[in-house]
Amino acid sequence: MNRIKFLFLSLAPLTVAAADFDSAVDALVANNLGLKVETARAEASVESIKAENILAGPEVEFSRVWGTTAEFGNKWGLSVSQGFDWPGLYKARSEAARTASTAMQYLREANLLDARRDARVLLIDYIHNYQILSLQREIATNIDSMVVYYREAAEVGLETRIDYNKTVLERIAVHRELHNLEAAQEAIIVQLQDFNAGLDVQPILEGIGDSYPDMEPTRLSVALSVMRERDPRYAAALAQANAAESLVKVDRLSAFPGFSIGFEHETEGDEHFNGFSIGITLPSWGGRRHSAKAARLEAEAALTDAEIALHQRKASLVTDNNLIDSYRKVIEEYEPVVKDKSHYELLHKALKAGQITFLTYIEELNYFIAAHRDYLDVLYEYNLAIARTKYYD
Repeated sequence: MNRIKFLFLSLAPLTVAAADFDSAVDALVANNLGLKVETARAEASVESIKAENILAGPEVEFSRVWGTTAEFGNKWGLSVSQGFDWPGLYKARSEAARTASTAMQYLREANLLDARRDARVLLIDYIHNYQILSLQREIATNIDSMVVYYREAAEVGLETRIDYNKTVLERIAVHRELHNLEAAQEAIIVQLQDFNAGLDVQPILEGIGDSYPDMEPTRLSVALSVMRERDPRYAAALAQANAAESLVKVDRLSAFPGFSIGFEHETEGDEHFNGFSIGITLPSWGGRRHSAKAARLEAEAALTDAEIALHQRKASLVTDNNLIDSYRKVIEEYEPVVKDKSHYELLHKALKAGQITFLTYIEELNYFIAAHRDYLDVLYEYNLAIARTKYYD
């Protein structure tokens, strides 16, 4: 057994500087195409409202008529006119554009917070996979060493062929799990690259390493007291309600007629005539009432959705704070055992001295490895819960 290279399973570093983690989040969010698309759409919707508030171009008309006899001669005329909507409609449209712009700004902030939350989760997923993958690689190194020893020992009669075959089967199981974890790591990196607009994420991942950020959960009492004021999606819903009211006013004023004023010039024979024209454009009465009602209903729906989301976030925050306390207790109970490497050494010595069989050794070793894996899983859930409480940060 002296030729077996045994590696004690190491405890992964628990934390990394929060600033480094935040920098990684910032880098991912800055490149995210989905966020840019939502921003462009929001800006487009506001610009469409502004476009409606621009005066239509002037109309120019030219006419030429021919008399039936030379006595009367021919006539021609030229007119230039400009159309106007009902007074007050331009101001109402400007107000609607302003309130819509405010709503879109809040929505952009909400989308930004969502993107930062998603980036944090992806990075925490990567760190978790990195840690359990490192653990599995150490296990694989140990079993590889044991396979070599038992093969050589079985050839000279120091160990049985059965024990050698057991090590081979154990190696297959260990490496199968290793390959699964490596595939999971590749999948997470692909997700990160997709989030990062297809750009290489290795420089970002190198910045965070294999450790969770040193984050403290947001205090529950403070978060609950300011949530309504700090939630941009709720603010956006309020702004959308105001925008809808502005659009209702626009629709109401649009039901009034428009006007046009123009200059007229006509020539008949040697005579020239100058004057002006005034026109009235009658509105389309069809859908005004329905469009105003639709605007009100959309505003009410947006406000209700925001209220629901706010209550859900409050419930999630309370739940996560309770989970954080529970996870912290479990972590504190696990750490003394996980940090203690003596059980691995004692098992190794017992196997070396022939006090336990290889099968017993593997069973006992797997018991402690499973506990280490559980510890890493709890650590992962703990950091996820903390990240969720920092939604507004």
